[in-house]
Amino acid sequence: MVLAAGYGTRLKPLTDRVPKPLVPVAGKPMIQYALDRLQTYGIETVVINVSYLKEQLTAWLAGCKNLTVKLSEEAEPLETGGGLKKALPLLGNEPVFVINSDILWTDEGESALDRLTRHWDDAKMDFLLLVQSKAKAIGHDQGEDHLFIKPGNTIDWNERDAPYIIAGIGIFHPRVLRDAPDGKFSVKVLWHQALAQNRLFCLPHHGRWFQTGTLEDIKRVEEHLKL
Repeated sequence: MVLAAGYGTRLKPLTDRVPKPLVPVAGKPMIQYALDRLQTYGIETVVINVSYLKEQLTAWLAGCKNLTVKLSEEAEPLETGGGLKKALPLLGNEPVFVINSDILWTDEGESALDRLTRHWDDAKMDFLLLVQSKAKAIGHDQGEDHLFIKPGNTIDWNERDAPYIIAGIGIFHPRVLRDAPDGKFSVKVLWHQALAQNRLFCLPHHGRWFQTGTLEDIKRVEEHLKL
């Protein structure tokens, strides 16, 4: 699943007329980067939640080749947790990749999606979140990442790379949504529940990572992609 329903308020005035996932980064819509990674991995079906300026995004997604896109439409953006719960009927009952549409990354060696798959343990995990060294992250918001990323639940924790931030890429099992509330809420509600049950784990990313949440972030990303 790719999360793509937000207003993109920090990218105004661009997002007054274009939905955030279609804002170009280095010549192509930012959501294209996540879709390309998923296709390279071998994913054939993607659930995408749409809301703000959804007609534009829906029309663009209709042109995606070699990919079956299932839309989860929200009358108004339901935030990350609410968006997942609304999409539950489309997600099935197996582990699902979930990726924010404003995330770009490069891999060193084994791909991030392959590494997440290799480390996923359904018996003990409900979430496996990719995390990035904060010092190496481009475009990260201030947040509560430290509450979720601890030495005890992070595979191959490296003190030299700490602190880490949540990278907006991961695997989760839809079972965590069964008792989740309807309506608008943050996925952090589900993370806290999983953490309390020792079922939330983290995996440090090997490679570069970028978030394209603001115009300044996009400029920095484009500069780095040229390197």
